[in-house]
Amino acid sequence: MAGVSLVVAPAAAQQGVLVTAGRVLAGSPAESSWHLTVERDLGGPLGFDGSLLVLPGSRPESGDLYGAGADLTLFSAAHGLPTVLLGGAAGIGIGQQKRLWASWSAGLRMPLVIVGPMRLMAEGRWRDLTIDGRDGFEVGLVFGYRADRGDANRSRPESAGLWISPATAEMLRSSGIPDAKAKLLSQVVETALDEMGQPYVWGGTGDGNGGFDCSGLIQYAYGRHGVLLPRTAEGQSMAGIAVRRDVDLLLPGDILTFSEHGDKVTHVGLYVGDGHFIHSASSGVRLSQLSDDDAEGRLWLRKWVGVRRIVE
Repeated sequence: MAGVSLVVAPAAAQQGVLVTAGRVLAGSPAESSWHLTVERDLGGPLGFDGSLLVLPGSRPESGDLYGAGADLTLFSAAHGLPTVLLGGAAGIGIGQQKRLWASWSAGLRMPLVIVGPMRLMAEGRWRDLTIDGRDGFEVGLVFGYRADRGDANRSRPESAGLWISPATAEMLRSSGIPDAKAKLLSQVVETALDEMGQPYVWGGTGDGNGGFDCSGLIQYAYGRHGVLLPRTAEGQSMAGIAVRRDVDLLLPGDILTFSEHGDKVTHVGLYVGDGHFIHSASSGVRLSQLSDDDAEGRLWLRKWVGVRRIVE
């Protein structure tokens, strides 16, 4: 299957809209295929595509097929990686093939050009139908729109009643951080906080793919202000200088490292002040705290293994 997607801005319930136009290589002559698809992220690398399909017949014994389909996807939110597709479809035929039909299919969708939220992709899949003579490969182009990090112009949401002091720069200056560096760290924290509510996306770095993973958020926040950091949580756990693991010693902009088992770093967060940090977890970009006063805070305290200070 292949497609060309019309430019349609996605609604809040979806991440992308695609229109697929392609050819079905199932005999001679080849037949066309059209799909209107809505993308939705489910969590991590998993996603869901819902589509309306038209498979016009071009041979005398073929009729037009109309239907709807659903695909489970992998890596649709990952920038530059092919999307793995596996799903099914069903509908009704008209003309010479006036009957109910069903199909299953599997394939890949490969990005070719990505400019902001717009993307041009190539897609190929094998489709097996219950109608004889119409099994075969579908190939073509996909032109579509996928929600960008900056599309929403949203205000920063509240997060579970947590309060963050707006005087980040003043807090840093009072701790002896020079004015220029205090301003820099304040801007880094504000940039991260501006991403509150973005979804967790495996491999997400905020570069048009709709969300962040934990290290992608921190790399993005620092990178926007000219500070280059390693891409992975493990790499960031060795950036800058080590600071003693003590809540009272933390400063906004510190990278907090966490581990599920032992000392191997599996997650990172950005400290924003008053015992709170921002991070991209399974529920998306949100605020959490290091505290014995609530169950989640105690959990993060147990997992907390280190601190890295990038600017001092």
